[in-house]
Amino acid sequence: MKYFVKQLTVFLENKPSELASFTHILRDKNINIKSLILVESTDFGLVRSIVDNPQKAKAVLESAGLSVRFSDVLAVKIKDEIGSFDRIVSTLSKNNINILYTYSFYESDSGIFIFSVDELQKGVDVLLEAGENVLEAEYFYR
Repeated sequence: MKYFVKQLTVFLENKPSELASFTHILRDKNINIKSLILVESTDFGLVRSIVDNPQKAKAVLESAGLSVRFSDVLAVKIKDEIGSFDRIVSTLSKNNINILYTYSFYESDSGIFIFSVDELQKGVDVLLEAGENVLEAEYFYR
C-alpha cells in the first residue's frame, strides 16, 4: 500500500471562478497542489488532484460544501526520452492491466505519470518487477 497515492476527485460546476474557489480553499489552508487535471463536461468539471496533505484537503473541501472522493492511483517517474511512456503502457498491457486514465506532469529531466488502473497492486508489482521507478505515496506528502 505504500505505493498507493491518494488522489482527490472533486466535482465543480462548469462556471467561472469555480476552479479559483477550489484553489483558494487549498491555499488558505496551506495545502500544496502537486498535480491537477481538470476535465469538463457540459454541466460540471471533474478535478483530479494530488496534494501534499490529502486527508486535510478532503476535510476542508467538504466543509466548504464540495463533493470529494478519494481514489488510489500509482505514480511512475520516467526519463524524458522517446519511448519511456510506451514502455510503461506496454508493460501494463502485456500483463492484462487496464489503464482507466492517465495524466502527467514534468519535473526537471523526467516526467511523472499518474495511472488509474483496474488492478492497482498488480500494476505496482509488474512495474517494480520490470525495474520501473514506481513512486511511494510519501513522495508527494509532507
